[in-house]
Amino acid sequence: MNKQPHLPTPDESRRHYRVPEGYFDSLEERIMAHLPEETSAEEPAAPSVSLWTRLRPIAYLAAMFVTMNLIFRAFSPHASQEKATVTAQAEQSSEDDYATYYADYGERMTAVAGYDSYYDQLLSDLTPSTR
Repeated sequence: MNKQPHLPTPDESRRHYRVPEGYFDSLEERIMAHLPEETSAEEPAAPSVSLWTRLRPIAYLAAMFVTMNLIFRAFSPHASQEKATVTAQAEQSSEDDYATYYADYGERMTAVAGYDSYYDQLLSDLTPSTR
């Protein structure tokens, strides 16, 4: 185990940490001599902030959103084409649905007319004839 070399005695240590005579007596005067004298009691005007400095965070935020939008469009170029295809298919299927509905409606109306004549004939057969 290594021992430390000769350590100073307490008396030797105190010699290094002494304050010169009269140091604190003239301390305030020396500090005041280094301070600049006050010429006016007015506070300095606040520096003016330019319009660009105020709008810069908003401009950066807008640029970030535009960039993200372009990145999403760059990595999914077929999204708009797929959307157009789905829309076209939906329009085609709705046209087919309307055509089918109107065809069924026409058949039902024709069938109802036929049923009306059939029921009229049945009713006439059931009623006693008064001839």
